[in-house]
Amino acid sequence: MVALARALAGPWLAGLLAATACGGAEPSPTGAACPSPDPLTLTWDSFGRDFMARFCTACHASDLPRSQRNGAPIYHDFDTLTGVLQVVDHVDEYSGAGPAATNTIMPPDRCPATPGAPLSIACPRPTLDERRQLSVWLACERARPHPLIDAGID
Repeated sequence: MVALARALAGPWLAGLLAATACGGAEPSPTGAACPSPDPLTLTWDSFGRDFMARFCTACHASDLPRSQRNGAPIYHDFDTLTGVLQVVDHVDEYSGAGPAATNTIMPPDRCPATPGAPLSIACPRPTLDERRQLSVWLACERARPHPLIDAGID
């Protein structure tokens, strides 16, 4: 019985420590939906580009090498619509808000003063309304057609 308790304590303790390090937040789908028909009021040009520039691309930009990303995963680049669409669920689950969840994991508490710099200032934080708009925009972009871009490789 003691051996079983010790075996189970290892994963439980690791999970507790991980939850504590992230403030107890768990990434969760927001359940946001795009209105039907899509009103096209939230687009990359009208919403997404500015949101990503204000809150994300100091660490999540395609031109930042790993050493300047402050822990942001490679290929989680939000300076283009294509980059956002590649990890659209991740963005929703870490930063969005909707009927099923409000996620405030990102942005983190500390940010670089300029893209690629060390973490030195308090991060700007989206409002709850901006997080809701983010999730609706992402839901709409998921449903919209996005033509493949020809890379010129035959």
